[in-house]
Amino acid sequence: MKYFLTKFKGALITAIVFVVLLGFIYFRDSDNGKVVTAGSSYNFVIDGEVLALEIYYPKSWILLENEDGKWVLSNEEKKFNPDVKLINNLIEDIKNTNIAGSLPVDEVDLDQFGVESAKAEIVVSTADRDHRFIIGDKIPVGSGTYVYIPDENLVLVADKDYLSDYIKLSPEDFRDRELFDFDSEAVNRISIRSVNFNADIFKEDGEWYLEEDDLLFVDEKKIDELLWIFAKAKVLDFEDENPDSLTKYGLDEPLAEIRFYQDDRIQGVVFGKRKDKDSYYIQPDSDGAVYSIHKSLFKRIPKSIEQISSN
Repeated sequence: MKYFLTKFKGALITAIVFVVLLGFIYFRDSDNGKVVTAGSSYNFVIDGEVLALEIYYPKSWILLENEDGKWVLSNEEKKFNPDVKLINNLIEDIKNTNIAGSLPVDEVDLDQFGVESAKAEIVVSTADRDHRFIIGDKIPVGSGTYVYIPDENLVLVADKDYLSDYIKLSPEDFRDRELFDFDSEAVNRISIRSVNFNADIFKEDGEWYLEEDDLLFVDEKKIDELLWIFAKAKVLDFEDENPDSLTKYGLDEPLAEIRFYQDDRIQGVVFGKRKDKDSYYIQPDSDGAVYSIHKSLFKRIPKSIEQISSN
């Protein structure tokens, strides 16, 4: 017996200290009204269609609005296309919030829950009401995160790392980074312009042809690959929404241009100079902004007839 006590006395002492600390925290919190009640009668279920999401960060703010079934991102009095998949995931995670307990906070300093220096405040708006909550600190003992409901004067204990994948995002992270939204199957013409090569190809009866050269056969597999790559292209960074000059980005004398025609729609992009070893500056036809894209997309633009024709 003495052997086992000697061998495990370190672990035993640690366990005793842990129990004492738990008791201290429990009674201390009881004196301050911080007794966690298991479960909660608070209804975190958001019924109905979400019409808007407001997210307040310590130094920024964004508004996501559902306008006639289409999401719009507002930031600094400008509107952008948002990442709809990201928005839907956020809404779904909020609806699936798991409440482990609650704490009434009448006349209690909210700073002890991390509310005054909150990571984010979120307002979810439906046709019936606004659901407002503030995400505070992780609880000091156990596994959970404080979530303050101002309208109820109530602090909830949600899951550990509650919505952490979202509250650390910047407003730019909520923007849609897809460069194009065309249907590859519906594209019937492609225009290519580069320093040493120009080509216009069109689709007729399921076959691709080079404009003004019926004798040259265009490789369908190469064009399908080109369409697939550009349909999946994503912006790396949003460089300049209102550029004073395109010279800074080499867009006044572009290295290449490519445009895709789909019925009455034309979507294209102009490539400027390199931003760094891994990316190029670009300007899509859809707006006057300057973005950056990975260098691999520039390399995919055909630079010779051999890159689109059948061997």
